[in-house]
Amino acid sequence: MRILYLYPGKESDKEKIPDYFAALKKSIEEVTRPDTEVEIKGLSEKVMEELEMIYWYSHPQVVVDMMVEAKKAEKEGFDAVVIGCVGAVEAEICLKEVLDIPVAGVSESCFLLVQMLGPNFSMLTYNDKVAAWLRRTLRDYDLESKCVSIRPAGVELEELLSREAEHKVKEKMLAEARKAVNKDKAEVILVASAGFVGLADYIRQGVEAPVVDPVEAGIKFAEMLVDLKKTKNLYHSKVATYRGSPNTDKELFP
Repeated sequence: MRILYLYPGKESDKEKIPDYFAALKKSIEEVTRPDTEVEIKGLSEKVMEELEMIYWYSHPQVVVDMMVEAKKAEKEGFDAVVIGCVGAVEAEICLKEVLDIPVAGVSESCFLLVQMLGPNFSMLTYNDKVAAWLRRTLRDYDLESKCVSIRPAGVELEELLSREAEHKVKEKMLAEARKAVNKDKAEVILVASAGFVGLADYIRQGVEAPVVDPVEAGIKFAEMLVDLKKTKNLYHSKVATYRGSPNTDKELFP
């Protein structure tokens, strides 16, 4: 099967932050099946710089670009699309509206997985700004009662994307994960950003609770959805919420 993984920044970021994309590629390859091919695709130069991704104002253009790239992928024969951004609820809704192939947001996938692994969870994030975004995301998914804490580790997105001071970041994340388990009584830890890709393995060595990585979750849910679409024609509903417009192609490709 062929899966398109949509990175929420520019395609040109692959040259600016190659270490991040190497970690992303490695993490995806570790969990994919032998018959799965994943292409990582960035967006156009119209979207904001990568460090602006934590701000709401930057996301309308991200969603538009994702719809265009996802529709191209569908026409090119891809079997599914993965949205590589935790909290991109609008993108999840819009892509399901315009596509007839499975869509798996790393966001919805990781929140579904944590509920399967334990009765509650704690989220690890960058700072207070992103914690506010995640609180809104919890409301969108109606999961406020399941989340015992959101723990900012005091790190910046730039550190994660550049992979600078990676050991320091890992230690901060592990310290917050241990607090989540020991103080907040969290039974599952969610590393709540695709920017943290590859760090879950380190945290898993230091806490008893299962640790969920959103990229891993998104890829595995996409594979499952492709299988169900091919064998049972089971995919997102088109009854009302995700029913598409007959003008989609004309509007996205004027």
